[in-house]
Amino acid sequence: MSTDVIDRPASPWTGSTFETRHRWQLEHLTALAEVISALRELAAELAAAHAAGWWLVAPMRGGHLLAARPSRRQRARVGRPAPAVTAAPCPSGWRLRVLAEPAASGEDVLDCDVLVGTPVLHLAAGAARCVGGPEVPPDVLEEVARQTDGLSGRWALTSARVGPARDVVADGSALRLHAVVQGTLVRTREALSFQHAADGASTLEQAAVAYARLADATETLAVAGGHLEAVDDGFVHVRLAGGR
Repeated sequence: MSTDVIDRPASPWTGSTFETRHRWQLEHLTALAEVISALRELAAELAAAHAAGWWLVAPMRGGHLLAARPSRRQRARVGRPAPAVTAAPCPSGWRLRVLAEPAASGEDVLDCDVLVGTPVLHLAAGAARCVGGPEVPPDVLEEVARQTDGLSGRWALTSARVGPARDVVADGSALRLHAVVQGTLVRTREALSFQHAADGASTLEQAAVAYARLADATETLAVAGGHLEAVDDGFVHVRLAGGR
């Protein structure tokens, strides 16, 4: 009796089940280069596990990974078909962070009148209208209005250095997480979520792509002059200079 044999690569894990949570593993690291390397190693580990015949028992949530593979006898035969979808799930929508911080003595504050490279919005009655700076697409204005219902006054709208997230900062707010550089409001702090990077992945291959994507985002911040500020509770905190 003939047997169809799969020449699988070596598995990074032993046994028939593997469980872990990706949340705290980066907390001992002290530089962005180390974080990038660790993320790429994790992506390679998950890709190797996928190639060795492992699969996710349930989609990933909050960094929780539960994987399984066939028995040794089953692994010698043609195994489970590879999933057709390998792209990592993309986060749906984008989160708006609202900042209106009273300034302490000596702190820099936002003056919307000096902004030429950042949109200035007027919020009122659940609506958002661009009153200065670059134009804002209508769908973005609608989403800002939805997420800022109840706010009023002038606000600056700026984007994260990486990813789709945005901030609105109130005119006169203390600038603790931002700086104004040549008329443009930029973030000086970024927080990348390691714990939730692979949320929604239903295959190890998708999870590998998600962590590789996070490594790319971290590298983008490093190239922009970012420095690791801390790794805490599943988040990578990056400090950046004022310029992009």
